Amino acid sequence: MKNPGENIPFIMLDAKQTNLPLYRYIYEAIRAAILSGEFAPKMKLPSTRSLAEQLSVSRITIFNAYEQLLAEGYTEGKIGAGTFVASVLPDDLLQTEKSGKPKRELKKKFELNLSPYGENLNAKRAESARGEAITKFQPFQNGLTAIDEFPFEIWSRIAAKFHKNPPRSLLGYGDPRGYEPLRKAVAAHLKSARGVNCSAEEIIITSGAQQALDLTARIFLSENDSVLIENPCYKEARNLFAATGAKIVSVSVDAEGFDPKKIPKAGENARLVYVTPSHQYPLGVTMSLARRLALLDWANRKNALIIEDDYNSEFRYAARPLASLQGLDKNGRVIYIGTFSKTIFPALRIGCAVVPPILADIFTTARALADVHSSAIEQAILAEFIAEGHFARHVRRMRRLYEKRQEILVSECEKHLENLLEVEKNDAGMHLVGWLPEGVDDKQISEKAAEKNLKLAPISSYSNKKLKRGGLILGYTAFDGRQIKNGVKIIREILTSNL
Repeated sequence: MKNPGENIPFIMLDAKQTNLPLYRYIYEAIRAAILSGEFAPKMKLPSTRSLAEQLSVSRITIFNAYEQLLAEGYTEGKIGAGTFVASVLPDDLLQTEKSGKPKRELKKKFELNLSPYGENLNAKRAESARGEAITKFQPFQNGLTAIDEFPFEIWSRIAAKFHKNPPRSLLGYGDPRGYEPLRKAVAAHLKSARGVNCSAEEIIITSGAQQALDLTARIFLSENDSVLIENPCYKEARNLFAATGAKIVSVSVDAEGFDPKKIPKAGENARLVYVTPSHQYPLGVTMSLARRLALLDWANRKNALIIEDDYNSEFRYAARPLASLQGLDKNGRVIYIGTFSKTIFPALRIGCAVVPPILADIFTTARALADVHSSAIEQAILAEFIAEGHFARHVRRMRRLYEKRQEILVSECEKHLENLLEVEKNDAGMHLVGWLPEGVDDKQISEKAAEKNLKLAPISSYSNKKLKRGGLILGYTAFDGRQIKNGVKIIREILTSNL
């Protein structure tokens, strides 16, 4: 029989309703009663003996629950008197709002003291959130690989070897430049496939191309420095440069790509030039040889550096991939950036920067300060995957597959979207641009498509200056013929009801 005045919580013990240990289940029930106000501050709790009898559990179970409450500050123990609800709850100290108001409102209670970089991030946070990059595998999301066609049986075999019995050298801190066998494998591949002039000593393995861009921006850009970028452009590069406080100077792209002759006066003293010459993002055009040579000459005269983002040039269907801009450089003006996200799968998060020899040490130091190095075991798996020839074979297979998928997309657009969306074949890449009739808001069409579970990124969101026409980015590489055909029919429904 319980003592007068003891407060016994009403707890229904049912092992089928929870996977928690029994003491934790009781702890959660009492904690909830305290937080709800059912058990008021300073209220005395029942003894461990009486509560154990009431719940038909062992006394040690109740003791453990009480110990947890005491340790977290929900109760107070008084020698000879018993256990009481704490007079000040830890949740009160943490300023938990009983009204249910979100914690983000707390920031209004004090002024943020951010650096200029932090202020720029705060101003751009909505635009830079990369919500559009979250993989939902919705047609026509861009930048996704055909993961259902990836040779996971080979990858798993290699991975199993390293995970089952990894060398000690892979379990400690590694070289900030990256795992040496991977750097050698990447150097050999880039020489053969992309005409990049490099050795393993000039390669920095990064967590994707984005980190390579971030390192470059941090090393070379200060507030109010100028950086030249294409228009339209890869907006995450634009946002990253803007976050440093640099001034973004746009250069329009035409059928031959970035035109050095159209660099405005505001960009004459630019420290960096960001280009995607082999397959411009997002328009897909190729920078002509004459303009490549002209840009190299301009950079040499102006003491500027060029960032060559070679994000998906592996996938060229008409002929061999074009030689890199870096391969034409004779004066150490190009920082070449590549990624395996577009050839293997995005989650791998391994990319590389090929830097001029004079910059190798400073990039190594910056990489070490950023996060020391990427996962050594993942690097080892990739190194062996490349060295055994699996990577080259996979790229060749995907080249053929992606070309077929592009043909299906173009054919379906010609069949169902005449006068609604202008889509033309491209000799390379992983996406096409569909141009809307003049005056049609591509952002509005994109929003309508999202309601139908389609991902059609508006070209205007990649533009620094207003374009004459709106357009939609149609990624096709991750989707089979059925998905592409069904997706095009949905696009037709959207356009016919909104034009």
